[in-house]
Amino acid sequence: MPTGHEPTGERDEEEAKLVGRRRRNGRRGAEPARLMSAVEEAKRSFETAADDVRERLQDQPLKTLAMAVGAGYIVGGGLFTPLTGRLFYTGLRMALRLAALPLVREELMALVETISDRGRGEQERRQQQ
Repeated sequence: MPTGHEPTGERDEEEAKLVGRRRRNGRRGAEPARLMSAVEEAKRSFETAADDVRERLQDQPLKTLAMAVGAGYIVGGGLFTPLTGRLFYTGLRMALRLAALPLVREELMALVETISDRGRGEQERRQQQ
């Protein structure tokens, strides 16, 4: 026989919700403090980064500008474009030419010395005859 003191299905659900709220509220007491400390830490980190950028900008403005342009180009999706391919190919060609230039110069100088030595030897032989 129901006496009226026995929990029904609805009461069980309400009590479970109430207990859940109490548990969550108990944990929330520490959450605002942790959240505030995390926000303060993020703020300090951002201020430090901004100070570093300002200092770098004052010390080396052109280098900083070039880095910003490069980062913006990459973030903007310009890394895998035909323009980037052409720039890379041109840079590679120039680098190979600059690397090969000393080797070609040495070979040409050796060739000129060889030709000039042979030329002197023939002129000396003609004078002796």
